[in-house]
Amino acid sequence: MSNHSWNWLQSKSVVFLRTCAFLIGHDSLIVAVPTPLSPISTMANITAADVLILCPGVHLPPEVVKLDLADLLQYPECAGMTTALSMGQEEDNGYPIHTRIIMTFIFACLSMIGIVGNCLVITVVLKVPGMITPTNCYLVSLALSDCLFFVATAPTELSYLHVPDDYLFGSVGCAFFSYLPFLAINSSSLSIAAFTIERFIGICYPIQARYICTVKRAKMIIAGIWAFCIIYNSPWLYLATLKQDQHGSLCDFKMERSHWTYQTLFFADFFAFYIIPMFLYMVIYGKIAFTLKKNDIRFRCKGKSFYSNSGSHKSTTLTVQGTAATTPAQSTCDFQITRGGVKGSSKKSKNSVVKMLALVVIVFAVCWLPYRAMVMYNSFANCKFDSEWYIFFSKTMIFINCAINPIVYNLMSGKFRNAFKKFFGNHNARTYYQHTLYPGSARQSAASHERRLLMTKQISDEESTHLKF
Repeated sequence: MSNHSWNWLQSKSVVFLRTCAFLIGHDSLIVAVPTPLSPISTMANITAADVLILCPGVHLPPEVVKLDLADLLQYPECAGMTTALSMGQEEDNGYPIHTRIIMTFIFACLSMIGIVGNCLVITVVLKVPGMITPTNCYLVSLALSDCLFFVATAPTELSYLHVPDDYLFGSVGCAFFSYLPFLAINSSSLSIAAFTIERFIGICYPIQARYICTVKRAKMIIAGIWAFCIIYNSPWLYLATLKQDQHGSLCDFKMERSHWTYQTLFFADFFAFYIIPMFLYMVIYGKIAFTLKKNDIRFRCKGKSFYSNSGSHKSTTLTVQGTAATTPAQSTCDFQITRGGVKGSSKKSKNSVVKMLALVVIVFAVCWLPYRAMVMYNSFANCKFDSEWYIFFSKTMIFINCAINPIVYNLMSGKFRNAFKKFFGNHNARTYYQHTLYPGSARQSAASHERRLLMTKQISDEESTHLKF
């Protein structure tokens, strides 16, 4: 055999020799006697049986044996195969080195940012005075879900990148690491639904919101969300199992994805926690936007009507302070009516919070769409779509969704920014007190704002009769 030249044609796990056919698997190969196997040199994905079928004139002697790869490389004729075989095994048994480096960096960075950021959100809301509001309670629940997602998925994703042929966490880890991501995903979806409905009630039905949108009720709803999700997702503990093959262990489901049990759970999850909520969010936020616009026009009209009827009174100012049923991130609401119109200090805060929550919903929908669409397509298609880079892209989008929420809060909520500054000691207590408890007078001192609220304004009985809220 040493007199023959080695001409390689490599395809997947099979290496072809022009003068000698080597059928290479992951761990072993079959050696056939030297023959002019020209048909084989142009074939791909060949099997051991194909050698006999494609070469009817060749009579393989009994000496054809199955050899370990290490034993074969001891032959002088095969000394040149080492590099080619090792390259083939690397491509077969794992991802290319550049893929592993890139995805490890992305997953690790996003996991670190997500865990630290969401833990800070939870800590700031619980520790900084004035931050425990109904909406912020739901944001804490969402942050807890995101942290749980990273804890449950980062270890398995990183280990799969580097050891794809063996599951490292055992049967118990397989069950829980299959169950916890579903728990995190569904609890985050319900938390988003909860604060969306809470804002809808607070803005569209402000009178009822005084009794419905309370911190106590929010805590009860959150407890119900987590209890429901824990029970609802419990079947995944049973469905996940550790399977063994010739390469190692694999965490998979006990049944095929075409089985009715899996299909029922998957489609119920897909529609209940993604499709239906997305349609509801569009309707709810459309209604919220319409209500805010209508209220703005109504207050402006009332202000103009009031001042047109106030006659010759030149100095007329009324400041009203009351409970903020419609303000999600503050406990008091004050607005001022002057000759120039209505100045609602809660209006800007209210609008910014609604925009922030709407952005959270949009990010959730966009980031989950690639993965949800791929899984839905593969559930019906005969030829499954399993592009390596698309899978990595869709998973990266999910990681981004769970990591970006704390950044959104700080970019769009002045209250969260001030709370973070207070927590890290970068803002003195007086300034924080002014910005947090008196958001409508950020440029004034807390003392002057308090005097303004307590001062009795000069207003006639005639003007009072025209003031209606």
